[in-house]
Amino acid sequence: MGDRIVRLDRSREMLGRLHAAIPGGSHTYSKGPDQFPARSPQVIARAQGAYCWDVDGNKYLDWAMGNRVIILGHAYPAINAAVKHAIDDGINFTRPGILELELAEYLLALHPWAEMAKFGKNGSDVTTAAVKLARAYTGRKYVAVCGDHPFFAIHDWFIGATPMNSGIPEEEGRYTVKFRYNDIDSVERLFQEHPGQISCLILEPVKNEEPRDNFLQKLRALATREGAILIFDEMIAAMRFDIRGAHHLHKVYPDLATFGKAVSNGFSFSFLVGKREIMELGGLHHDRPRVFLLSQTHASETVGLAACRATLEECSRLSVSDHVWKIGHRLVAGFRDIAVQEGVQDHVRIIGFDCNPQIVCTRSDGTYWPDLHTSFHEELVANGVLIPWISITWSHGDAELESTFAALGAGMRKVKRLLDSGAPVETSFEGAAVKPVFRKYNRCRQGTCGREHADAPKLDCCLQESA
Repeated sequence: MGDRIVRLDRSREMLGRLHAAIPGGSHTYSKGPDQFPARSPQVIARAQGAYCWDVDGNKYLDWAMGNRVIILGHAYPAINAAVKHAIDDGINFTRPGILELELAEYLLALHPWAEMAKFGKNGSDVTTAAVKLARAYTGRKYVAVCGDHPFFAIHDWFIGATPMNSGIPEEEGRYTVKFRYNDIDSVERLFQEHPGQISCLILEPVKNEEPRDNFLQKLRALATREGAILIFDEMIAAMRFDIRGAHHLHKVYPDLATFGKAVSNGFSFSFLVGKREIMELGGLHHDRPRVFLLSQTHASETVGLAACRATLEECSRLSVSDHVWKIGHRLVAGFRDIAVQEGVQDHVRIIGFDCNPQIVCTRSDGTYWPDLHTSFHEELVANGVLIPWISITWSHGDAELESTFAALGAGMRKVKRLLDSGAPVETSFEGAAVKPVFRKYNRCRQGTCGREHADAPKLDCCLQESA
């Protein structure tokens, strides 16, 4: 480990300017200041490979890689070169460009179960497009989402069913209902409660746990039996589990699948692939009511198209998914060894799949402990490791693991000292504890939650779920 990071003056000055100019101080809620310890980089100046530098000049080993949007590394030369070449030929045309056709055909060859493709600029574009198609195809209103998966879209059909639903008509959320992962009975109950009314099931094929007892196969069969559309959201899983998506590893194929985030190594691009009879409702060759699917000015911008094609080709050439699994296996094993060595394995844990692990800090009963999470990550940041979530890339290797293990050791020793001392955990870090994205209010409001405010003096009591 190098010297501890102590200089954050410029970051803090810019944080005030961010809040004056931008609601929430960030254009992505998960990157906001309420998601990180107060002693964190507030503004990033540049990034390269597996590292980033803040405006104070501090260097961090970056495991978060944006909002999981990088799979090869920051500013990866081959992707930048493909984008620069595309720019020189023009970035947006009056009619469809050749890259649109070539990429669509490439994606359909990669996903042979699918017959048509449609492009967007971010994940919400294509998940909402999939839901719209499902409603049009089935003539049904209800959307069943996996309640164990935190986010599917910025649009009203999903946000209206979260605690952060201000500004959305109440009736919007009524048509979004929830089931539990690995609980096929919870899906059956939804179909019983809303017979002939559920248009689709949408979920991440995998998140933090293996599908048990043929859950995905049973979900596929149940959707078919009930005439509902099965949608797999591969925003996070794909590329890490397999270039074709996590569902491919389980040989369970949906009616529609959505991809984004890392498919273009950080450039803005997403895509929807699916069966022709459903997708064509957004086209011209049918006699049913037309679906205004996706008609975006910038969906065919050549930058995103070129970045996606180059990223997928590079990931295939390098077998990046294999690398991610191998590095992740070593990270998870090393993390657990250090936790046992420091005696904090019951409070500082790593869960999920080796290719997509997640760090959680918990109380003795296993429930999430925001104060301990904040204290632990404050120490990691001080040691130059930024790991609020884990997005393993081609640029993470031996040196990065070594630096991370050193920082993890420091963080776990802090936790051990803190727990042994019996001191209040909320006094062990600067500022407030991190908070869930999906919460109704920014601060506790008397009478809205029914809990004693002394139970969580530094947290928003009025929250229901996290992102």
